[in-house]
Amino acid sequence: MKIGIITFHAAFNYGSMLQAYALQTFLERQGHQVEIINFRPEIQKKTYSKPLKWNNKGNIILSFKRLLFTPIEVCKLYKKWNLFNSFLHKYLNLSKEYNSIDELIKDDIGIDLLITGSDQIWNTNAFDFSEVYFGNFLNSDIPKIAYAPSMGPSPETQDVKYLKKLLQGYRAVSVREERTKQFIEDYGIFKNVEIVLDPTMLLDGCDYDLLYGKEPLIKEDYIFYYTPGGARHEFLQIAENIGEKYNLPVIVENSYTPGDLKRYKHIKAYAAVGPSEFLNLVKNSKVVCGASFHLMVFAVLFNKKFFCINGDVDSRLNNLMKITGNQDCIISIQSPINIQKTESYLEDIRKHSENFLVDSINSISLRKEKNDADY
Repeated sequence: MKIGIITFHAAFNYGSMLQAYALQTFLERQGHQVEIINFRPEIQKKTYSKPLKWNNKGNIILSFKRLLFTPIEVCKLYKKWNLFNSFLHKYLNLSKEYNSIDELIKDDIGIDLLITGSDQIWNTNAFDFSEVYFGNFLNSDIPKIAYAPSMGPSPETQDVKYLKKLLQGYRAVSVREERTKQFIEDYGIFKNVEIVLDPTMLLDGCDYDLLYGKEPLIKEDYIFYYTPGGARHEFLQIAENIGEKYNLPVIVENSYTPGDLKRYKHIKAYAAVGPSEFLNLVKNSKVVCGASFHLMVFAVLFNKKFFCINGDVDSRLNNLMKITGNQDCIISIQSPINIQKTESYLEDIRKHSENFLVDSINSISLRKEKNDADY
């Protein structure tokens, strides 16, 4: 079966690209032909564009100013952008690029099934949200299923009537968080919603080995810290305290300015970090800490000690702590994840997630074969 995936595959953050790769890989191992619909709306392309651009007079002037006033920071960002762009085109099976819903409607995608998910594609409050992520560009005869999309940390803030309209035509729906499931079912948006794992957890840790070099990027023992969204000093201070506790340097990716990190004795910025480098840094760390959903995912997959920051208010982190049996780590950042307990919890929910995908696809495949036979 030829399956298309629509997701945030080209948002230049680690989780977005790695979850797209994971779902693609899982489906290919089931024997399907898989293509990621390369939907790149202009607002998203602009957000994740090169930090240095030379395509017109205005961008040339801006690029020279950046090089003149912040040369070190701009060069770091440029290297990081290239690492993400390289990963995107090397490891993801992309369709041709589409920049609008009209382009998708006019074209014949040529798929037997569309899977929408994962990531926060159903967060209608997101700056780059589009109805495309509900598959409304397809002919009604092409089936759709949802695998682990998220509505963000507060699904209750979204428009119920609008969501009911968008979810019409789905054959099966699964989501990543219990809070999202309850919201969808309680308001009658869709019946029988399943809870499944983020696609990154459909694979084992060793399945990612091909994506990064065997040699550790950092030779000494270290703690790896990652939290998206810029410098959050209350979180960085926690990381600093953990570094002091273990007497180890705390490595962060290079999105910080030198001034952000001056006050911290143990925290050091690494050079440019793309998805492959991110995996290498998690894999070879002694301890991981941060407030990132996908950082926690890979800490679990690579059997790392992990300190969860902000898990008491972030529904995605909270839910993952719950399904892996680590609720006690949500509030107390002094307690790292219990890896043995996590593995036993993970095995059951992974099997359930695999069954949801396989059974949903098989049901659609059988129906397609019957319809073809009738003709």
